[in-house]
Amino acid sequence: TLQVLAPLLAALRDHPALTEGSPGEFHLRDGRRFIHFHEGAEGIYGDVLLAKGRVAMRVSTNAEQDELLERIDRVLESLAVRVPKQTRER
Repeated sequence: TLQVLAPLLAALRDHPALTEGSPGEFHLRDGRRFIHFHEGAEGIYGDVLLAKGRVAMRVSTNAEQDELLERIDRVLESLAVRVPKQTRER
């Protein structure tokens, strides 16, 4: 599973707002669990914390992985906007 997700995992590892706990499980800098991956009957899924709560998104194809990354970027950008300037990393 993680081999199929290698490019997606690399992008998540590079994101400054995330830390990787165990392989394929990422947390926000404040420690909240943000995303993890698992296999389901119809493919690979990422359970991710989005604006509307925790959502299971299929990530078996490159297109699905791209869509997930776009949604993650939007959520993490909105979180950065809410962080007071003096506490943001430079």
